[in-house]
Amino acid sequence: MNITKHAELRINQRGISKSILVYLENFLPSIYENQGNKIFLTRKTARAEAKKLRNFANILEKHAGTELILDSTGMDLITVYRKK
Repeated sequence: MNITKHAELRINQRGISKSILVYLENFLPSIYENQGNKIFLTRKTARAEAKKLRNFANILEKHAGTELILDSTGMDLITVYRKK
């Protein structure tokens, strides 16, 4: 996402984290409205997304020690196992 100078000023002025902007752009749907796309983070959506992230964090911790072996190009997964 390219950020205009105006948007950069507003981001800094309003204390909005750029990592949140990246998350919203990648994981929330946009709606075409008034000749532009709009992504809106409601409280309900924020709670639901936070719950998904907490669940994912739990799964991630359970998979500690997992090792992936890829081919030399890094494109093909050959095998996966867990180290103890």
